[in-house]
Amino acid sequence: MKRLAISIIASLVVGLAAPATAQQLTFHYGFIGQHDDQQLYVIEDRADLASGSKLKLNFEYPTGSWFYVCYLSSTDEHALLYASNTGLDANEQTIFDAVGWLALDENIGTETFTLIASERRLEKLETLFNNYSKASDKSRKRFAKRITRAFGDLQKQLEQSGTLKMAQRLDTPIMGGVTFRGVTGEEVSQHSLSHKTSGDQIAKAIFVIQHH
Repeated sequence: MKRLAISIIASLVVGLAAPATAQQLTFHYGFIGQHDDQQLYVIEDRADLASGSKLKLNFEYPTGSWFYVCYLSSTDEHALLYASNTGLDANEQTIFDAVGWLALDENIGTETFTLIASERRLEKLETLFNNYSKASDKSRKRFAKRITRAFGDLQKQLEQSGTLKMAQRLDTPIMGGVTFRGVTGEEVSQHSLSHKTSGDQIAKAIFVIQHH
């Protein structure tokens, strides 16, 4: 099983947001947990989870857009968990994918996931994450400060452009990878999506887990 204690890659997210245009970019996502008895459940934003807890991140985004999952660990380490290609299947309007299953390690604290969908490829983000993976520990500390500053700049750009949308909790989870259909709480599956967010050209959501 993959561990969330990840050797870190870091990046600078400068100039990711563009001026607003008419078309909305929307993606869905959901964090799914698994109890010891194998029963699945939806993990809520800012949920309290213990070390060893299992989780899986599902997401579905429009074909032709780019999707990124960035992670800040409880030990202040950064990683790019997912960087997509644009969809290759022109017959599908959306792309469903996932990260996990993962298990929380023994390092308690706040685990932060930043999800970004963009109409254009964020090549600086990809390149700098890759470069950071080769950096020394001393250089990584410098990159970590740049990452924090860059995400702050991105947030300001979204706010100023009027494209910032709060993530919405769906009334009923939906299934990813198939035509959307409602499921009940008892029918949560490994493909469930529980939240959505939107933006113009770029959309962003932040999901936090309180790890204890």
